[in-house]
Amino acid sequence: MTMPTNAQNTKPVRIGFIGAGGICRQRHLPGLNALDNIELVAVCNRSQASGQKIADEFGFSEVMTDWKQLLARDDIDAVFIGSYPNTHAEISCKALDSGKHVFCQARMASTLPDAERMLQSAKDHPELVNMLCPPPHRMPWEAYLLESLASEKYGNLLHVRVVCSNGSGYGPLIFRDLVEFSGQQIMFVGIWAETINTFVGEYQQLSADFSTPIKTKEGEDGNVVEMEIPQVVTISGILNSGISISEYHSGIAKHENLNQIEWITDRGTLRLNAMTSLEWSESGKDFEPVQVPENQTRDWMVEADFIQAVRLASEGASESERPVSPDFAEGLKYMKKMAALHLSAKEKRVVKLSEF
Repeated sequence: MTMPTNAQNTKPVRIGFIGAGGICRQRHLPGLNALDNIELVAVCNRSQASGQKIADEFGFSEVMTDWKQLLARDDIDAVFIGSYPNTHAEISCKALDSGKHVFCQARMASTLPDAERMLQSAKDHPELVNMLCPPPHRMPWEAYLLESLASEKYGNLLHVRVVCSNGSGYGPLIFRDLVEFSGQQIMFVGIWAETINTFVGEYQQLSADFSTPIKTKEGEDGNVVEMEIPQVVTISGILNSGISISEYHSGIAKHENLNQIEWITDRGTLRLNAMTSLEWSESGKDFEPVQVPENQTRDWMVEADFIQAVRLASEGASESERPVSPDFAEGLKYMKKMAALHLSAKEKRVVKLSEF
């Protein structure tokens, strides 16, 4: 995620937030407040009260409850979208049409057609920056891993394995449990789809199986809601490189917390425990920590990357001169995978990504 370093524009970047939820409070707003020449103009949440709480905590000048009115303002340069996935396409497209740079929180959209709409809007406005929140699993050793895999530092890659298993399915009813809000998004599957695309490329074909062992949950109003989003997902497939890959995702393992990708080579296994450690086991020996050179380590700089791209765009830089990752084009790739998973599970067959 290399960015140019010649942006000297010191004019404040004026920002609006639509849906300042958990990740916005934890990551994006603190990240923005750590930057120079940032102006938090307006926040629009589902209620005046929740918006006011965000404004008081982070210093927004105004609280709004109508996101369309926020987009109509001419004193906002860029918009952060942190609302539910089912709203991302409409808000992103209208934001771009309103001349606003767009940062859209994960996941990209609820369906593939919505994601396609977002990408088309981005293509219609090449002068504007479009960026999705990158999966934290790519950090902080992305540069090292990409170089090591390309150079076969740890051997010839034979197989890729992903395991993401926890007890999240037993928690209270949230939007991620509901198809009307999340659409085709499933647990951490989308995050890992992006991560896999980054490190080893896209699937050529796949087969998937879904199950939903926890049949119902109780909502805040006491009503029982039938669960439709899968809680156990198994995937097997072939990457475009010809390498085989397998994935296991579970939200029903109460006493387990695994979140890792393994690159199995002819010399051993390289394992990334997402956001916590990178390990290597050679020829069946115990795993040992990998010492990553400091110059190939890069922590969370998502907000800085976006703002730098916005500044460069304001100076007339082309898309190639102000790269961000992932953008909507990259996001569409993992959305195609999500659509393929659902089709495979529904029709009980191998699905080629070229079908989308």
